[in-house]
Amino acid sequence: MDTDQQAVPEFDLSRRQKARIVLESLARMFVGLAFVIVMMRLVPVDPHLNLWIPIAMGIVMLLAFAWYFRLQLRRIHLAQFPRIQATEALLLLVAMFLAFFTVTYYGMSLAEPASFSENLDQFSASYFAVTVLATVGFGDITPVTIPARSVAMVQMGFDIAFIAVAVRIVTGTANQALRNRSEQANGG
Repeated sequence: MDTDQQAVPEFDLSRRQKARIVLESLARMFVGLAFVIVMMRLVPVDPHLNLWIPIAMGIVMLLAFAWYFRLQLRRIHLAQFPRIQATEALLLLVAMFLAFFTVTYYGMSLAEPASFSENLDQFSASYFAVTVLATVGFGDITPVTIPARSVAMVQMGFDIAFIAVAVRIVTGTANQALRNRSEQANGG
């Protein structure tokens, strides 16, 4: 028997209830993604503006990332369906992770336009962050200066660690929540 079914005796839900659960999950993910996009859009698009704004946004994003990660671990433990909550958490954590590097690359391009093989706008900075995460390396945008290459290298290292550690922690939390429920349901 699947651990989800053991953990939630009322797992025999109607099609309508299952659809509602999925739609609620999607709605929460879209709200979370909208928040991430709004945070990224707060970074100025004009190079003549002060660079403290992208730096401040990066710091705010890191703090929000840490807070959100802790919050999600708690929510997974309490969720009726921990695996659904874990999936939501991972998708939003990846979005926040990429948003941080997008803002970093964009800020670097604003500070020193020669940092990359082309000037980065917000979209191209996001595109570059995703290609680094995916280890695709199309070669159309490349870091040119030592600071830009250093940040790209840091992202590469964090990509490996982030994927391995975050997935392990989040799925481990979901599995632990399911085990706890199973033990409670079996009187243990």
